[in-house]
This record gives sequence, structure tokens and C-alpha cells, in this order.
Amino acid sequence: MLGSQFAFLQAGTHGIVRLLRFSDGKIGDILGNVILEGAKGKIDKFDKIGLHYNIVADQIYKERLGRDPFDESFLPYIIAGLISFDLGRMMGTERYDVKRSKSFASRLKCKLQRIQKETRIKQLLSFSLTQIDLELYKDDIDQAYNILSAPGRYGLHNKGKFFHVGATKILHFLNPNLFIIVDSNAIRAFQKAHGVRPKHSAELYRERMKHARSDIMEHGLKNFVALDKPGVPITRIYDKLTFVTGYESRKSKHT
Repeated sequence: MLGSQFAFLQAGTHGIVRLLRFSDGKIGDILGNVILEGAKGKIDKFDKIGLHYNIVADQIYKERLGRDPFDESFLPYIIAGLISFDLGRMMGTERYDVKRSKSFASRLKCKLQRIQKETRIKQLLSFSLTQIDLELYKDDIDQAYNILSAPGRYGLHNKGKFFHVGATKILHFLNPNLFIIVDSNAIRAFQKAHGVRPKHSAELYRERMKHARSDIMEHGLKNFVALDKPGVPITRIYDKLTFVTGYESRKSKHT
């Protein structure tokens, strides 16, 4: 009986309460979708506190149009995006010179070349989050994520640590209509709204992609796109919602 009730509530439309089944198998409290709650207000709030993110992101999306995002000429825009999106401290001081073997640009170029050889990433460039068969391409998404996030001497983190958040941002810049950004605020938002474990991994990244798609479709794609100005990618709109949701959750714990 509980299983059928859970399935019914989980399949509801925006505004309906739902039961959450957490990673440990327990059933959570009945609550609304906190990511979609007050969506328009969250977009407006983000645009006020995150103007610098918007300016950089909009320019990256503009430069990506009509260009192969794996072309070396697009590297500086990915790097500028990572720096502007708060990852500069993890990238070292040599960032843009692709000819210097130890630079971030050189390491990123090698990672992107591996992704092209080992995955069907070029096919993924034509999909949006609402169109893709995530099950069909799960190995490609996992491999791309793992290549970009890997620690070690040849990793993207300048201290050899995992580059999880950076991996999601790079994927987003490669295809902003498909790949979501998962930072600390998004981690909190997905945990609160969908019970996703507050950890990083390729598997959990895909799980969050599935929830993001469900949330977008629950809100209605046309209505969701209308939350922001014309031309803003759907995963960018969703990123603003998870950012503010996680930010407000963290802020409420310290008050």
C-alpha cells in the first residue's frame, strides 16, 4: 500500500506533496518540491546576487554557437568560466597557455581529447536534458565525468585532488542544454528535495540529472523556459534554482 501511495505522489504535478525515498531506503516526510517552490522568485534573486555569473555564462553560450566546443579555440572560454564560477583557486597560476605542459589549459586539452576518443560525447552535444535517453548513454556520461574529475598528477585540480564540481561545470559549458552543474548548493538542494546522498560520483551525477529532468517536466517545459529570459539554457535555469535553494537552506541553518 505504501509503495503504491509513494508512486502516485511522486508522479504528481508541481505543487503536489510527495514522499521521498532516501538512499538508505527510508521514507522521508511529506513535502513539496523545494527546488521548484517559488521558482520565479528564486530566478529573480539569483539574477541580483549572481550577476557576475550571468555575464560570463551568457558570453560563453554566445561563443559556443556555431562552434565545436572541443576546438582548441573554445578552451579559453571554458577556463574563464571555471575561474568566474569560483574554481580559480583549484587551477593553479598557469591557466591559459596550452603550450605549457603543466598548465591547466594543457591538462584540460588532454582530458577533452580522451573524452572524444573514449565516449560518444559528440552525439551528446545534440541532446537536451528533456530529450536524451540517460540509460542509453549512461556509460558515456560516467566516463566523461570520471575523466574530468579524476585526481592525481594529471588531474585538473592543481593539488591532485578530485575535481568533481569542476567536471560538472566543464560538461555544462560543452553542452549547456544537457549537463547540470552540481556544486555545494546543488548538493544541498538535491538532498532536501529528492533525498540524494550528499556525495559526488558519476552515478550520483546521473541520478541528479534524472531528478532535474523530472522537475523540469513536472513544472512544464514551456512554463519552465519562461522563468528566465529567452535563450537561457534549461540547465542554467535549473542551476539558478538549485543554487538559491541550497543557499537559503544553508543560511537558515546559521540563523
